[in-house]
Amino acid sequence: MVFDLLLSYSLSNLIIPSIPIGECLSLFLSFRAHIIARAPGLQKIDKLIPLSLENLHIKKNELVINKLWITCDKDEVNFKMNRKTFSRRISESQEDKMKKLINFYTCGRSKIHVDRLYWHDRLPPDFLPVDMKFRVNSVEAVNDFETAILFIDPQSFPLITLNTDIYYISIFDDQVVKSAETFYLNLAIDRIVTVEDFKKLNNKTVELERFSYFKIDIIPLIKHYIEAKKEIRTTFRISTCDKDFISEKLREFELAFGEYRSNLDGVNERFLPGSSKYLIPINNESRIQVYAIEEPVAYGPLKIIVKPVSGL
Repeated sequence: MVFDLLLSYSLSNLIIPSIPIGECLSLFLSFRAHIIARAPGLQKIDKLIPLSLENLHIKKNELVINKLWITCDKDEVNFKMNRKTFSRRISESQEDKMKKLINFYTCGRSKIHVDRLYWHDRLPPDFLPVDMKFRVNSVEAVNDFETAILFIDPQSFPLITLNTDIYYISIFDDQVVKSAETFYLNLAIDRIVTVEDFKKLNNKTVELERFSYFKIDIIPLIKHYIEAKKEIRTTFRISTCDKDFISEKLREFELAFGEYRSNLDGVNERFLPGSSKYLIPINNESRIQVYAIEEPVAYGPLKIIVKPVSGL
């Protein structure tokens, strides 16, 4: 409602030299809460209008709402926005204070629209209201995918992007995972990603982010599609910081598909200098491009791309 618009504007444009940002924020929110609390008509309207957020980060001791960062330590709550900070002492437990902060900043609503939801902890029981549902486009749920999904409004599916890890044993069988347009999987524990795992995925793009030793059966998967002459519809991206892993994997491609080396003319990518590239036929209608690239990012700048293309 109007108050939410005012809050968004105030937080992004707050320049009051004589009053600290935290005090302005506190005064404004208190004013908003008092007005609504004393007006039953406004309460009904306020509950009907969905709260829409660009991004929401939820952790046991941290809450990020768009550009507002809130951290809850043992003895105080810290607010940060636009390089300005404000802290307030607390007497309650950290968990109880976080519950109240979440309820306050979500205005007690049970349905919240969020473009990107970040869920980074295994949260305590009853940390969020049991009836709270997030209508989202993208989700990043690390360490506790199973719980995070319980709070997602079913109307959100299929997700545009889903980012999670492999601690969840049945991750490749989950319909939420298989239906996401882009699926990012963090490979942080030792395990083999098998051909059978890959075959279960229907995503447009799958990015495997490798942080530890991990065997990825991508070459056996390509051989499976060649033998079956079955069209592959998913682009696979294997990202890492480990140059030795990239070199080893490219040597494996050379041994398996050396006869299909190609310059890949017309492909506009930042190819890894000196790396080999391949164009592997699957059937009469499709091929697979395989190449390595280097991107200007902090995590996983080296990537091997396995991309299906149409035509001969």
